Amino acid sequence: MLALAVAATMAAKPVVVMIHGAGGGGWEWEKWRPVFARAGWRVVAHDLQPASGGLAKTTLADYERQVVSWCPKGQPVVLVGASMGGMLALRVAERVRARAVVLVNSVTPKGSGGKSFPAVVRWANGPLEDTRVAMPDSDEPTIRAAWKRWRDESGTVMTELSKGVVVAPPRKPTLVVVGREDTDVRPIDSLAMAMRLRADVIEYAGMSHVGPLLGRRAPEVAATVLQWLRARPGE
Repeated sequence: MLALAVAATMAAKPVVVMIHGAGGGGWEWEKWRPVFARAGWRVVAHDLQPASGGLAKTTLADYERQVVSWCPKGQPVVLVGASMGGMLALRVAERVRARAVVLVNSVTPKGSGGKSFPAVVRWANGPLEDTRVAMPDSDEPTIRAAWKRWRDESGTVMTELSKGVVVAPPRKPTLVVVGREDTDVRPIDSLAMAMRLRADVIEYAGMSHVGPLLGRRAPEVAATVLQWLRARPGE
């Protein structure tokens, strides 16, 4: 009986699936998770895993299948994706019948110039100073924690994203969150994507690429996204 009660409680909670960026993990959402949990949401934020052949053999389609598997069947979900995770959210939104999509400094469908990457992009165990430079709007404990957790990434996935990916605009409400100091995805490209997707936009001055997730104002960004979700008809 207890198991049935727990299952019923879980099913009653709205579900948000949070998808991390390249070289990261579900830990990137640690500042967002409690904001959504306190509001009564069930938060799913797993680590994307390499394919059976390892990172060198991992493709965007492999990651897409994992995201689909994270979404509870028969229950509406909200997809929130950051950077690479944003593209994954766009790619699977129709498959999982997402009721809303939130893109946080997302990679854009047009790509970033068609650059080719090595089979494995080495990010783990890099210099601490590189992380400090990438996280100017974060505090030192968060910077050090992130530095220890960065992982290597699939070069095939990075190349696919750089060359551009075909996506259809989601049929449900879409929000694009833009950090105006993002040096990985140009804000002008994020705004152009938002226009193409017919999405709402929230911009943050002084915010870096990872700032919405790992910066000092990350809980504020999460709370604003929650407010946006509550304001959507039928959400």
